[in-house]
Amino acid sequence: MFVRNATGLVRELTAFDAFNLVFSAVLIPVGITEAMSFTPQFWPTANMLLAFLLATPLVATCGLVYLYYTSIMPRSGGDYVWVSRTLNPFFGFFANFSLTFVFLTWISFNFTYMLGTMGPAAAYVGGWHASWLTAPGKGEMMLIATVLTALFTILMIFGVRVVARYMLITFAVVWVGMIAWLLAMAFGSHGHFISSWNANSGTTYAAVIASAHHYGFSVAGGIGWAATLYGMIYCFQVYTGFQWTGYFAGEIRNVRRTASLSILGALLVSALLYMLGVGLIYKYFGFKFFGSSIFMAFGGGAAHWKLGFQPFLPALVNFLPGPQWLLVFIALCFVLSILWWTPTGFMLGTRNMFAWSFDRLAPEKLTTVSDRFHTPVIATITIGCVVELLNYLNIYAGLGNLLLNVIAVMALAFIIVSVAAVITPWRRPQMHAQGPAWARHKLAGLPVITWVAAISAISWGFVIYIASKTGFAGSFGAKAMLEAFAAPVVAIVYYIGVRLVRRAQGMQLTQTFAEIPPE
Repeated sequence: MFVRNATGLVRELTAFDAFNLVFSAVLIPVGITEAMSFTPQFWPTANMLLAFLLATPLVATCGLVYLYYTSIMPRSGGDYVWVSRTLNPFFGFFANFSLTFVFLTWISFNFTYMLGTMGPAAAYVGGWHASWLTAPGKGEMMLIATVLTALFTILMIFGVRVVARYMLITFAVVWVGMIAWLLAMAFGSHGHFISSWNANSGTTYAAVIASAHHYGFSVAGGIGWAATLYGMIYCFQVYTGFQWTGYFAGEIRNVRRTASLSILGALLVSALLYMLGVGLIYKYFGFKFFGSSIFMAFGGGAAHWKLGFQPFLPALVNFLPGPQWLLVFIALCFVLSILWWTPTGFMLGTRNMFAWSFDRLAPEKLTTVSDRFHTPVIATITIGCVVELLNYLNIYAGLGNLLLNVIAVMALAFIIVSVAAVITPWRRPQMHAQGPAWARHKLAGLPVITWVAAISAISWGFVIYIASKTGFAGSFGAKAMLEAFAAPVVAIVYYIGVRLVRRAQGMQLTQTFAEIPPE
């Protein structure tokens, strides 16, 4: 055997650190901005408050699958380790590689989203007119994204304690701003918004609604239940992240207890905040007006939107009650939220790559852990290089256009993890016996985890169905789906190639996958 008996990673993360990591991954300021700017374009009668309410228990089943596995196999690498040891090594690598690609692509996409959407929105609120703020060119975006990638790579090298302190500070600042945003909408009246909009936007409230209706937007008939169910696809997308504790479980103190608090706590807090935020958006801006403005700016009326700003949520902060300095601060907190979450994306990538290397599916040097910083330095630098490549592809080759299509890739990976959890009680009975009591309890003769995991798999199957049936954000034809599934195809080719190389070297990876990696 060539597997070491210790990873070199140190359990330095507290319960709050773990919560902060996964809560940042949900990234509510960005998630609610995206969900609320997409849904009215495709399903005008969808009520996203109800969509979040309906999606939450379904998403929770996926969270319980990850909580179950984190409890019985608390190892860095998360679902890669779990699936490779219960279902099949190939499926473990396939699912984890696909998810890692999605996570790292999100880092790059969020950099450009910050520069191309959040930044200009904040500049509008602040009254700043420099072109690199309001409409940065590709060269400017690439330069800033490169600097950010380098800075975050350096931050990650300094270790999880430094990262945790950074994330604590950014958490505090972001959520002071977000709470102020929620309070402003809660205590501000719809009438105040209408007055502020009419006085400062360059058009009138009634004109936006009338124009949208003229060009085909309609919310007649009240809540559309089919549209609301379809809108749940955005809920599944923006909730993703709350269950990620398992990826860095090897560095969490009292991991089994902490996993429950971080995973379930992050989902509960995220669900409450998403539903509160959506409800207040409808209350303050008005359901009909908000949908009309999105339709006019991004949907069928886009050719006729003549205002000097796009109605993204950070820009609409300009029409909230309160002193201008507070409104600018709130808008900047939307921007800062992306820098709050970024270390989480880096950590997921490095820990997954670390786990592959530990099983010799990647070069052994990637498992090198710094004695000083207790972090896999080479893996971290490698991830930084990958993110930089994704920055280039996103800015110059349109990689970001696939971000919504790859939800199908993510859904397929989660289905694989869920199927593995369905059969784990029989494939790994000794480990299952050490699992949480709720998971071991039997219902109709089967362990509860089997039922929960089956519901999770079906739920993510529903996501794939919505994506393929509705074309919820672009084309789902053969070309688009082939592009979105490029990373999983690479995973297949890479896995087969590594197995052949290791066999030629006299290494039997089958023996590796028969063992549970050390903590």
